[in-house]
Amino acid sequence: MRISVITPGFNQAAFLEQAMLSVLDQDWPDIEYIVLDGGSGDGSADIIRKYEGRLARWRSSPDAGQSAAINEGLRAVTGQIVGWLNSDDLLLPGALRRIASAFEDPAVRAVCGWTLTIDQDSKIVSRRVFPQPTADVLLRRSILSQPAVWWRRELIESVGLLDESLKVCMDLDYWVRLARAGVVPRLIPAYLAAFRRHADQKTAGRSEIWRREESAIWQRLHGPAADRKKLRKSVSLPWRARYNVLKHLANIGLTCRIPEDARKALMK
Repeated sequence: MRISVITPGFNQAAFLEQAMLSVLDQDWPDIEYIVLDGGSGDGSADIIRKYEGRLARWRSSPDAGQSAAINEGLRAVTGQIVGWLNSDDLLLPGALRRIASAFEDPAVRAVCGWTLTIDQDSKIVSRRVFPQPTADVLLRRSILSQPAVWWRRELIESVGLLDESLKVCMDLDYWVRLARAGVVPRLIPAYLAAFRRHADQKTAGRSEIWRREESAIWQRLHGPAADRKKLRKSVSLPWRARYNVLKHLANIGLTCRIPEDARKALMK
């Protein structure tokens, strides 16, 4: 089973090599890796060139932004399973093998997993865990973490590509579109990726754009009066209870423990 991974990037040389190696060092034999850099001036192209023999495709030239770059990759992929990893995030050891194993069930059309949040020095600052999501949840709150969501390439034909008008919430918009098409990712109860927060991160510096785009997505679904906090509270009480218990147990270390190989990978 071929897994296609797309990494878009722009001026993230400080983190790019670690991101790329987190893909290239996966213990899965058939990876199609595409790296699309937006013409960075920080040496990113030199980093990518070091590994070009292991890449299916790469470029470093100006583009129309992150969503456009990811769509370029989605048009080119040949793997049965697809997803993207931003140039400042990481896949954790064994992630692609776990993902491929889940897709051995032909009924599975998409998967999701848990993520670690790390800082610019790759230190763990928080964990993002949740129980199996439902369509009700996905249409009311942003629960999925982008680098841990993967889907069958055939879904692109029915769901389409990313909305290139979105600068920050293109992933949330896509998960909502999947849910509306009847696709709810199956949870892999493991940490699959690490999401990095740092000073130069796009979402950290453009929080107003995030709020505006997220609000527009919810209003398109639920009407102009849609309110983020009220929507979260409208999710079924049993699911919210499971979520709160799981999150609490993870925070105190009684469940959802971080594997030692993941900790070592973050220390590289």
